[in-house]
Order: sequence, then C-alpha cells, then structure tokens
Amino acid sequence: MLIVLTFLLILLHFAVAVISPSRFILLALWVQTIPYTWNWDAQMVFDTPIGPLNVVAMQVFGFLFSSMLVVGRNISRLREYAPQFSWHLVFMLFCVVSLSYAPSVGYGIRMIAKLLGPLMFALALVCAMESREDLERAETAIIGSGVILIALAVVAKAMGVESDPNAVNSGQAGLGPPSMGPPVFSAHMLAVSMLALAIYLRDKKLRMLLMALLSALCILAAYQRTSAAAMYIGFSAILFVGTRGVWRLLLPVSGVVALPVLIVFSDNFRRRMFFGVNSSNQILNDPMDAIGKINSSGRFSLWDTALRRFFYDHQLLGSGIGSTEEYLHGLTGSAIGVMHSEYVRLMCEMGVIGLLLFAIAMMFYLIKLSVRGRDGNGLINSYTLAALGSLIAYLIYCATDNGFDYVSQFGAYVFGLVAMAFKEHQLTSPAVTLDKVVSQLSRQVVISNLMR
Repeated sequence: MLIVLTFLLILLHFAVAVISPSRFILLALWVQTIPYTWNWDAQMVFDTPIGPLNVVAMQVFGFLFSSMLVVGRNISRLREYAPQFSWHLVFMLFCVVSLSYAPSVGYGIRMIAKLLGPLMFALALVCAMESREDLERAETAIIGSGVILIALAVVAKAMGVESDPNAVNSGQAGLGPPSMGPPVFSAHMLAVSMLALAIYLRDKKLRMLLMALLSALCILAAYQRTSAAAMYIGFSAILFVGTRGVWRLLLPVSGVVALPVLIVFSDNFRRRMFFGVNSSNQILNDPMDAIGKINSSGRFSLWDTALRRFFYDHQLLGSGIGSTEEYLHGLTGSAIGVMHSEYVRLMCEMGVIGLLLFAIAMMFYLIKLSVRGRDGNGLINSYTLAALGSLIAYLIYCATDNGFDYVSQFGAYVFGLVAMAFKEHQLTSPAVTLDKVVSQLSRQVVISNLMR
C-alpha cells in the first residue's frame, strides 16, 4: 500500500508539472513535507535498477524529475535565469564528473539527485512564477506548510506518539511529527521561521511575528542543537542586514550572554552538550576538561574514520560521489547511514575541488543576495532577507547534520527562497517596470485606434 501511494503521489506531481508549472510549485511547497508514512515503515527498502531504495529516496527522484519537467517546458527561459545559478551548475557538473571514478554508480546517482533536486526546483520556480502574485502564493504555501507540520507534531505529542530516536539515549523526546522526526522537522521550520521574520520586518504583519516566534519555539522544542544554532545565526543575520540601530545587534549580543547562562543553569542543556559533566562547577573550574567532554553523538569518531578512508589518499578529487553512503550502508546493513556533516562528506567524496566549488557557489548566492533586492530606502526586500537567513542557516546546519539528505523538506525551501528573491528583483527592476509601462501604453494605443 505504501509503495502504491508513493507512486500515485509522484504521478500527481508529474501531471501537475506538465499541465500547470506554477501550480506544481505551489503543490510541492504545500504538501511535499507532509509525512504521509505515519503508520508505515518509511525505511522499507525496495530493489530497483540502481540498488535498494526506500520511500524517501523515491520521493527525491520523483521531486527531481517533476522539477526537470517544468524546466524542460520552459527551456527557452533557462538562458535568461541560468547565470543566477551559474556556480551551482558548475558544482553539479563536477559532481557528475566524479561519478566516473565513484565506487558505486547507484549510490553516486542517488547523491547527485539529492544535490540536484533543490537546484532544479529553484530553476523551475523562476521559470514558472511570472508575477508578484505568484510569489505571494508561494510565500503562503511555505508558511502554510509550517502550520501543517506544527499541527501534526502537536497532535502526535498529545497522543503520546514519539518520533525521536534519540529519546532512548537522552531521556528527552524532541518535538516532531511521526515518520519525520525532530531533525527534519526542525530543519524545515528553519526556512519557515526565516521567511516569517523577514516578512514581519518589512510588512509589519503581526501574524508573521507570531509565526516566527512559534516556529522558533518549535525548533527549540525539537531539542536539536544544530537547528537551534542555525536559527540563532540565521535570525542574527536577518536582523543585522534588515534593521538599523541597536536592533541589529540585539540578538547577537543576547546570544553571547545566553549560551553561558544555559550551560551553567540548565541541567537539560548541559546533559545534551557534555558527557560526564554533572554540575556547572565542573565547567567553571576546568573549562578545557569540559570542552574535551562535548557530546558529539559519535560524530568526531565517524568523521575521523571517513577522512582516513576516503580523503587523505584522494585529497584533490575525493573518492567519488556516493562513496561514503555506500560504505556506511554496508556497515549498518540497512538504508540508514549518514555522515552528519555535509562538508566532511564533500571532502571525502569530491575532495578539495568539490568542497571549494560548493563554497564558491554558496558565496556567489550570498553576495548576489546582499547587493540586490533593496528598496528606495536602501532596505533589503522581504524575500531577499528570508533567502539570506535561510541560506546561512542551511550552511550552519550542514556543518554537523544531513542537510543534503532533506531535499524536499529543507533544501528545496532554502533554494526556493533564493529563487523567489531573484524573481522578485527581476519583477521590480527598472527595466522590467519600463517594459510593463511600454506594453500597457502600446495596448492603450491599439485600443484607442480600434475605437476610432
């Protein structure tokens, strides 16, 4: 039943992408995060021509191919928009090249799909969205997806249904819908919260401030340290570039104060941060010893093993795309095997060149967003603000978690916001505005001539 439902949903996305590209964008933003596998095993593995795939992997390929259909329908426009994503395309080209020396074509193709999905969705968005009204509908869909997930998470909590696999070790269950879990839930809420805060700063809509606060509380309630840190830095970036005066420094300064306070006074926070540190006195008396006991959840050991096996002997080009995933899946004997750092994964699989190209692509986005999208008062527009905050949060998240894996729940929304920012700039640029005026005047002249 699960596989049938998954195929039906994929076919629905295909059909909408062919019939109405703009509606495909809205459909994807509204529903692709909903964890419909609530009562099923989402990790159930099915044999395919490129190896064993679970439902999540099938969703990724379906999402990618649907986005490619939209881009293919608007191929004539691609030349206009491709320069906005040029370095990202160069990075993806190198990913394809690295497939030639990858140990597994199947795992390599799956990794390419994870990396290409958000980019193709962003290209599909700029091709399909044609007006400010279209962008506002996409904005509503992103906020609405957050509302749906919050409702599902709260209902699950009230019913006593837990989705946090780390609760066994920590004794605390983070907030998150079943079959999605706190890591993915909090990652998605990062994009939602950045958009809500950015819209509030520009439009002063009280409901957006409430949504930003609610999203932030949900991220904290998920008990994910990486998500909390990404939220703090993303919010700080939005306030710094989007406000003036003392407000732009308020959150960064408060964070510097809040972190030591949490470590000293919060037993729950301290237990999640450190091994064997039972009191604040241990931290105050010997800070270096406490740093040595930071709880990495096994990440440090995993990264060291992966770098030794895949990077040190292949530093320039890496060991081939998908190599770490193949190795980890082989160790666990299941479809669960993640590096918990996308930068370590890039170094291992595509070496220094791959990591450098990814860094250049992300820096290219950040620079473009920083210098564009300003109104007459020199303030950055809402979608540009949201894209800046979301992209920074995404990059922080990827440092110690699996941002690449969360294609349709996180990556698509982050790069979708980047695309919305580029599209907003295009729609409001003087050249476009002049073209619209000329077009309207031409229509008026034609109408007046017909009436004579």
